[in-house]
Amino acid sequence: MRLAIISFTLQGGRTAERLERGFKDLGHQSRAFSVQKLKIPLSKFVETAFRDEEGLVFVGAAGIAVRSIAPCLKGKDRDPAVIVVDELGNFAVSLLSGHLGGANELALAAASILGAQPVITTATDINHAFAVDLFAKKNELAIDDLKEAKEISAAVLRGEPVGFFSDFPVEGRIPEPLTEGVWRRKNIHVTCRSSDGNSAGFPGRGTSRLRLIPRAAVLGMGCRRGVSTAAVEEAARQMLSGSGFDERAVRMLASIELKRDEAALIELAAARGLLWNVFSAEELQKVDGSFAESEFVRGVTGVGNVCERAALAGAGMRGKKAVLAAGRRVFPSVTAAIAVEEITIRF
Repeated sequence: MRLAIISFTLQGGRTAERLERGFKDLGHQSRAFSVQKLKIPLSKFVETAFRDEEGLVFVGAAGIAVRSIAPCLKGKDRDPAVIVVDELGNFAVSLLSGHLGGANELALAAASILGAQPVITTATDINHAFAVDLFAKKNELAIDDLKEAKEISAAVLRGEPVGFFSDFPVEGRIPEPLTEGVWRRKNIHVTCRSSDGNSAGFPGRGTSRLRLIPRAAVLGMGCRRGVSTAAVEEAARQMLSGSGFDERAVRMLASIELKRDEAALIELAAARGLLWNVFSAEELQKVDGSFAESEFVRGVTGVGNVCERAALAGAGMRGKKAVLAAGRRVFPSVTAAIAVEEITIRF
């Protein structure tokens, strides 16, 4: 975790140096700064830290921290972790982004380094209750609706049963009050599907569903040489919407080695924040399955199907089972398919 530590007094500077060393010993990239030695105003320092760092540690009064970060706040899914440590190192307070940003864990780490008292105020933590945002973070799941996540946390704290569904295998004991496979007023669904896609029998009326979305899908594509960026963008959009996949579920764009320098595919991957991977014809030929083969494509590329085989090859790169979830569709100058890696959801 990239951390910036800012202190305001001589004693605070000593505590900041202890934290810097301790965090480095724990594997974090930490740097300590003294406000007296800053070459920019504190407000600019905090603004930069919010943009560039994963965590910000104030060694001083909580009021200074609150006033400093207030103009920078964007949302719990975007703000970095912020903690406050008093200058004597007696208390380590989780102030902002306790779960998604990791401030609770950071406060616990700071307390361990200093022999301090950690101060965690998150309701689910102090009540030792299931926290949907922390569960999502640990399983690398995107939260579809933060407001609904907050309402589910409130339901959990009331002891209200919450339905739990997963399109992927689940490992570990599902905690109360989650009820697996039973629709309740509030529900959690781990799925790559969009709200219009497979809903696992979601009844809809009188109930709500929070989708937690794993990045487990791979978009495989084949295309003509020199295809336009607009054509591959439109093919990707139609492929995902037409097969009911949430765009956030896709982690990789895959194709054949011949397309390694295909500008439109490279631009698509960059624009969507996807890994870009290509496979040789020999690697694609070894992919198991029944595919829609084309003799024309075989003559050009050495393999009868690029998009389906590439999607499966990409989804299987981490050694887990891969399933072709949406077979080849043909678009102008582009073919596309989607495969899904069978990840394990852990409690």
